[in-house]
Amino acid sequence: MPERPNEQSPEALELATLRKTNAELTQKSATRKARIGELEASIGTLTTAKSDAEARIKALTIDAPVNELCESISVAPQALRSAMESDYKIEIREGVLTLLDPTDGMPVVQDGKAVPFTADSIKALLLGSKDEAKKKLYNAIIIANKASGAIGETNTRRGTGAPSRQQFGLGMSMK
Repeated sequence: MPERPNEQSPEALELATLRKTNAELTQKSATRKARIGELEASIGTLTTAKSDAEARIKALTIDAPVNELCESISVAPQALRSAMESDYKIEIREGVLTLLDPTDGMPVVQDGKAVPFTADSIKALLLGSKDEAKKKLYNAIIIANKASGAIGETNTRRGTGAPSRQQFGLGMSMK
């Protein structure tokens, strides 16, 4: 049977279908490549934002409390922090600041218990060091006690601890 001029052969129909499918796949590929390019470009921004966020979290959760502790027990807080960080690793474990042994990553133990991250515990740990050079350093920079020797003017008769007031006549008192 002769073919009509309007009709296409099955091979021609299949070829047209394949060309159409190829064009669709090429378009999808180009779209995906463009999206990949966009995502790769945003990686740098996201990485920077992640690093900034991690730095802020560390500053708030570790650096601030460690600096506060060092300032409360030392005359040279930066030196104390450097010395502590050379001997111990400070991390948050289960939501609590913890001193860790850098060799095994386990919490520092004193008297069979993990050393709590408090001023008195840290002071006792550092001043009780077995290394004489470190002990000498810690003795030089850690405040032994907070007594200043000053005598305060407080009203101790009433037990309020409020400063005494001076009377200037006419029943008016001035602080």
